[in-house]
Amino acid sequence: MWKFVILLVATLALVSAQDAPAATVPQNCSAIVESLDWNNTALFGTWQEVARNPIGDAKACLEFTVGLLHDNVTLSINASHSSSSTSLFQNVDEKANVTLVANAKTGYNVTFFQGSTPQAPVYIKLLQIVNSTYITGCGYTNATDNSTSYGFILGAPNKYTAEGIKLVNDGAFPLYNNFLNNTYANITQQGCSRNSAAQSLPLISGVLALALLLIKAH
Repeated sequence: MWKFVILLVATLALVSAQDAPAATVPQNCSAIVESLDWNNTALFGTWQEVARNPIGDAKACLEFTVGLLHDNVTLSINASHSSSSTSLFQNVDEKANVTLVANAKTGYNVTFFQGSTPQAPVYIKLLQIVNSTYITGCGYTNATDNSTSYGFILGAPNKYTAEGIKLVNDGAFPLYNNFLNNTYANITQQGCSRNSAAQSLPLISGVLALALLLIKAH
């Protein structure tokens, strides 16, 4: 009798193990098949990069303003940051234009320019929008070398919190291997200053962009 019970328990355990869903394996950035569609008004506006892993050569006071140009197919990204990770003077301006492709969800190869000088291109994938306040993403410069990849978190100015950044990071790490549980580097955003005469190039507002997208859809 006892041998039968032991055999039954062992059989049930084996069947249960076979039916259990496979554990999710965090993906490398280059292996992720889908990123968010960048033609999305939820992405437009101003974002600050608040965390990155690994930190690499990320500069302080890193801010992006994102919107559509008037042709309604070119995403314009204006970036500003300090010249180093320790300086709080936001004196470096860069710009990138990305031609949007309908239903493209594989990410984009982005080259920023300082004036007329191109910077090293990076392939960017946007992964999640969390509570309209955070965007997680990853980037790499060499798809066959995962050491060139990194994960990042963008936060909406005056809305993100230290607790929120931690929750977003810890929610991303089971899915993407550029995020580590309870481990990330903050990018300094406090105390930043810039020349008051410096202005970003004009972009379509989020409301107008949404109206143009609706018109285009019809």
